[in-house]
Amino acid sequence: MRKSAVYFALLLLAGCAQQSGQQTEPTVEPEVGGGVVEQPVTTPPVVEPEPPVILEPLPEPELIPEPEVKPQSKPQPVVTKTGDGKLILGSEEWLWIAQAQQHIRAKVDGGKSLSSIGVSNVQAFERDGKDWVKFSAGGQEVELPVERWLKKKSDSPQAVVKLRAKLGELNELTEFALTAGKGIVLGVNFIRDVAVVDSNRKYVQPKVK
Repeated sequence: MRKSAVYFALLLLAGCAQQSGQQTEPTVEPEVGGGVVEQPVTTPPVVEPEPPVILEPLPEPELIPEPEVKPQSKPQPVVTKTGDGKLILGSEEWLWIAQAQQHIRAKVDGGKSLSSIGVSNVQAFERDGKDWVKFSAGGQEVELPVERWLKKKSDSPQAVVKLRAKLGELNELTEFALTAGKGIVLGVNFIRDVAVVDSNRKYVQPKVK
């Protein structure tokens, strides 16, 4: 009995194995004339990431030092007087002549004893028993009494008149010899005891009226 049972089991196992070997997967025929054809699935290529761009730091701008600003020195006042209060005159100055009502450029000459003024159209005449002269100076007609006459050997006597002249703080009634021509020369009689001459300078004193 036991042997029969074993034999029966072996037969059963052999039949199952034979049946499993005969079962195969059915073949799927492709449909003709239509249907969807499955496309093969392709794997997208792997794109490697680009390496990061490393920016080099820009060089720091060169600092240019600002030019040193020097403090402006205060302008020195123009020295127009000496320590003892005398006026300093340059080799040329502007002289205000009251009778002509204008400034006339004057040359300062410490070697001349008498100041002179260049005039034209000199005419001598008498008025109230005194000698007078009429002349043109700076485009103006002027009449003045004659203070004295300078006698010269070769020329006719030269008239000396007094003119009100202003130069800086000086306001003097000064004798001037009338000479032919233009311009004024200030001599010792004008600058004596009140001014000194600095021949290296010009127009030291301001214009005044």
